[in-house]
Amino acid sequence: AAVAGKDLFVSTGTGSGKTECFMWPLLAKLAIEARNSKQSWSMRGIRTIILYPMNALVSDQISRLRRMIGDPKNKFPSIFRDVCGNNVRRPQFGMYTGRTPYPGEEPIAKYDKALGKTLSEISFPQEDSETEFMQKLLHEGKIPAKADMRAFLERLHESRHIPNEEDAELITRFEMQQFCPDILITNYSMLEYMLLRPREQKIWDDTRKWLASNNENKLLFVIDEAHMYRGSSGGEVALLIRRLFHKLGISRDRVQFILTTASMPNKNQQDVDSVMKFANELTASDKATRFCYLTGEREVIDGQLKYDIPAELLLGSDPSQFEDKDDLKLSALLSFWRQLEGFDQNINSLEAICNWMYDNLVYYRPFHELIKYCRGNAVSLGELSYGIFPDLSQ
Repeated sequence: AAVAGKDLFVSTGTGSGKTECFMWPLLAKLAIEARNSKQSWSMRGIRTIILYPMNALVSDQISRLRRMIGDPKNKFPSIFRDVCGNNVRRPQFGMYTGRTPYPGEEPIAKYDKALGKTLSEISFPQEDSETEFMQKLLHEGKIPAKADMRAFLERLHESRHIPNEEDAELITRFEMQQFCPDILITNYSMLEYMLLRPREQKIWDDTRKWLASNNENKLLFVIDEAHMYRGSSGGEVALLIRRLFHKLGISRDRVQFILTTASMPNKNQQDVDSVMKFANELTASDKATRFCYLTGEREVIDGQLKYDIPAELLLGSDPSQFEDKDDLKLSALLSFWRQLEGFDQNINSLEAICNWMYDNLVYYRPFHELIKYCRGNAVSLGELSYGIFPDLSQ
């Protein structure tokens, strides 16, 4: 539906893949342009805006983009160029929020040196003991995705905010103000400031030129946690989107929207009609636009109960061991599961045991009960403890 240019509304439970429902279309959009419209792809301009209601969600999304588009082994650019051509430029993303370093009309040497010091500390371990921790941060997408961080720091030391062509991520506001990112992740407060202030004008100028260069070019606008924009805040966002259209000199039909949420009603046709009305109003549609409404189907777990876990085994286990370093974690998990019926005794690696648990936890009574109680509901610890362990004291 996304590749066909349709607007999507994705409503499915937490952890069921909503982010993938805009990440795959986003990657497809970039690849299609880079492969089929070389001249258009050579231009700077925002291809996708991802709007979040709060900075914590923005940070989480940036981590995902670092792991995917900015992976340390450079798998993404090599695949992207295999598909789109060896000489195409790589896509770049940037987070533009109140936390993005740093506000001001122009770079300030004192702040650049402080930022350089921070980036150096998180990018390069000072001692051997820190190396493992740094690798973990890198693996989790907590370190900015620069192709050559040392070279960037040297430029920063001279207050030159200039990215490398092979950078996946633009870190500072001054980088993005000069070199417009393909993917902009922001919140609606910052988007409002960006539309008003002269210092971000080049970002919109570049995007307007890119849109005007080819009628096929469309802006992809992702609104995550769409249910947060009900009432007055929804009205504000709808008006903000209209101002964005005006700034870029485009109409609603030049923008493709993907809205995602974990909580939208879907019991009957009246619910669906209400959701469509909400989606149209939020995305500034003056004429009815039919969104492709995607909902998740909840797996049936009834009848899957096979085994029990004795309360004594749970009480005698130290939970901290299951969260320890990998070798200790594996040892603790093997020690636990080897005492139980249904476990594959041939398993001896952490990845294999984690995959086995993902597939099999639902067959064991305490976990089965836990999943049953918590599916789509907020349940107090008191209710959980009594429901799962009726024979034990709270």
